Amino acid sequence: MAEEIKISKQFIEEELPSAPPLYVSVYLMSLGTKAPAAEVAKKLNVTESDVLRAWAYWKDRGFLQPAENAVPKKIPLSSQRPDYSPAELAEYQKHEEIQRLFQSAEQKLGKLLSQQDMSLLFGLHDWLGLPLDVIDLLLSYCTENGHKGIRYMEKVALGWAEEGIDTVEKAAEHIAMRKTGFRTILRAFGQGNRLPVAAEEDYMKKWLGEYALPLDVVKTACERTVLQTGKASFPYADSILRHWKAAGVKTLEDIAVQDQAFAAKKNINENRPAVKEQPKVKKNRFINYTQSEWDFEEIERLEREKRKKW
Repeated sequence: MAEEIKISKQFIEEELPSAPPLYVSVYLMSLGTKAPAAEVAKKLNVTESDVLRAWAYWKDRGFLQPAENAVPKKIPLSSQRPDYSPAELAEYQKHEEIQRLFQSAEQKLGKLLSQQDMSLLFGLHDWLGLPLDVIDLLLSYCTENGHKGIRYMEKVALGWAEEGIDTVEKAAEHIAMRKTGFRTILRAFGQGNRLPVAAEEDYMKKWLGEYALPLDVVKTACERTVLQTGKASFPYADSILRHWKAAGVKTLEDIAVQDQAFAAKKNINENRPAVKEQPKVKKNRFINYTQSEWDFEEIERLEREKRKKW
């Protein structure tokens, strides 16, 4: 007789209608067992990462206890994207969400997806672990900027995965920073007609992210850098912004206050009477002691008294 598994009424009424079908299958297959993810994946004919994501989903919903199946915080990423056979892709396309992603990709790319295209796109979800809505936003971002190559999109997706961009909100913030922030900074440097190199991106991310400085403040520092150095020096601009951050600068008005304080200090230093230095006596092997102030009149008086005694 088959073993019975009880399912709560709450799960049936509240979770079942809205949960992804694959996640429901993984949940039901996982109940009452401590089978590893690979075994569950084999039984359902899905990938191991599908099972891990489903477990994480149900754990967050409170329907899968950590003791039942250990769910890692981050799915380990293999060094190479797996290739999916036509049969595997056909099975995955049974899921409505995957179908919608492929249809959206065809609309944005203006072509029918090849088997290789579908394999790569599905890999962004299965291999990199990016949610499907994030992948769809990535497709829009790339195509709107004139990049319709699937390989280019995979490169962008790798960068997003490394930076932990795993929600639509994070992706939108990242896109806004690149489209508005990076371009504004490069234009302030007089470099608006090119893309930034990796080292320059690191500086700009630090200014807008780590330093959390407003874009107009960063722009001002870049403009001053060009005026002072005659070139787009990211290290020089970083020194300015590092000083402003330490001083608590948040607005252009704060910069004006800093400028006034600097000008006042400079004015005090310029108007301060100069102290005339005494000439230093050069020492040599004949004069290697500290010279004193001599009273020659007193020396002559002592010499006369000495002669009288003779």
